[in-house]
Amino acid sequence: HDKEMHREDWGVVMGMHLADTKEQAIKDIREGSARVVTEYFGRTLGNPVPDVPRDQIVDYMVDHNQWIVGTPDDCIAGIERLQELTGGFGKFMMRVEDWAPRDKIHRSYELLARYVMPHFQGSLKGIEASNEWASERREALQENRYVGIKAATDRFDASRK
Repeated sequence: HDKEMHREDWGVVMGMHLADTKEQAIKDIREGSARVVTEYFGRTLGNPVPDVPRDQIVDYMVDHNQWIVGTPDDCIAGIERLQELTGGFGKFMMRVEDWAPRDKIHRSYELLARYVMPHFQGSLKGIEASNEWASERREALQENRYVGIKAATDRFDASRK
């Protein structure tokens, strides 16, 4: 075919669901994910279904690196693990599933957008660098803060006399 594939052109698609805790994320999709796997992927599409009880499908899929379900940190670790296992790829896409109540799905998207995407886009670097800079200088910064507060308090007290 005389075509050359470049890893930066590869896209990986994976089901995922995020919540504030891993336990909550699993609880959010336990029933709906079983329905998606058995009814849609199994019955409708004819794909093999894991040979586990329905209430253990989400655990099976997470344990076998088929889905990422957990916190934003779990998601970051899962994507980084995939990058390592595959040798790298250019884009990661979330497969959208209707496996939880709408508010839980929206919360999952919010966590993805607030914490996971910025991690991989590098948009947190400035915030992290600023935080580290301030942390390294916290004693001097706090001292200046206290001096400023005292000066403002003294001026206020003097104006009231």
